[in-house]
Amino acid sequence: MERGAPSRRVVELDALRGLAALAVVAFHFTTFYGQQVGHATPLPFGFPAGNYGVHLFFLISGFVIFMTLERTRTAMDFVVSRFSRLFPGYWAAVGLTAAVVYAIGMPEQRIPLRDLALNFTMVQQFLGVEHLDGSYWTLQVELFFYAQMLLWFVLGALTRMRWIILAWLVLAVVYGESMQHHLHFSYTVRELLIVRHIPFFAMGILFYQLYRGSERPLFDVALIALCLLAVAIALPPVFVVVGLVCCAIFGLFLAGALRWLATPTFAFLGTLSYSIYLLHQAIGFALIDRLEGAGVPSIVAVLLAVGAVMSLATLLAFAVERPAMRAIRRVWRQRHPAQPLAVAGH
Repeated sequence: MERGAPSRRVVELDALRGLAALAVVAFHFTTFYGQQVGHATPLPFGFPAGNYGVHLFFLISGFVIFMTLERTRTAMDFVVSRFSRLFPGYWAAVGLTAAVVYAIGMPEQRIPLRDLALNFTMVQQFLGVEHLDGSYWTLQVELFFYAQMLLWFVLGALTRMRWIILAWLVLAVVYGESMQHHLHFSYTVRELLIVRHIPFFAMGILFYQLYRGSERPLFDVALIALCLLAVAIALPPVFVVVGLVCCAIFGLFLAGALRWLATPTFAFLGTLSYSIYLLHQAIGFALIDRLEGAGVPSIVAVLLAVGAVMSLATLLAFAVERPAMRAIRRVWRQRHPAQPLAVAGH
């Protein structure tokens, strides 16, 4: 399916990010809060499937990051792009979350100040430190994926991405077999190479190859099937279902069946997706706990928490995240307007 050069943004994928973020919020505020804290009164519904919205994020990241690297001139261009996208909003979110948690949060939410300081690194879990917000674990995964993709870019290996994916899948299978047979598998290798999650990123890369007009579409489809097989070996059975659902969503996207998502409303939701994800869990839990403690019915407390998180996410996105990203990128372009390509094979 030849599409030529992809547009700079794929609105349907931005919209899917927003919907995935809302699915995660629905899971955390209903099912997960009920499991971890306990609602004052039982909710009439839950949304356990929202727990797996992060895996759709991983596929989208695989798709978008490979697309980004194909247009990237130098390694530092990519570093600045990712830094400006991730860290200003994240740092502001950590500060805002800490203010809420230490002011009105539950005692168990208040981590030691040393741990709070290390949360600004985004790799606090790898450093053995507790997350201020439980959702932050995926950010480390994303960051390590970006680092690995940057390495392949610097080595000029993007054209050999299919063979790298095969190596990833072998590693995932080795990890799965090691766990099944109670054998040691290096924690450092598992985390740095995101072994448990890499098949989902790989599927996103392969769907991008199909989207842009793959010269080897059957090979790419076969590799997607192998990704699902690796998931079946390395992870619990539910993740196979998650992988199949994610593949079905991307299949609909490739077929053009998700164009209805390319609307201003869904595009706006996509714009807020990162901020929603950053702010929702710890702040939402603190608000729900306080509201229920004040006698507010649980369902009303949940809806008020959603409204508060959406409002804060809008403020974060348009007051910090987007302005900081634009400013950092503008300064970088002004100082490095036309650097020569520095990567072999690009």
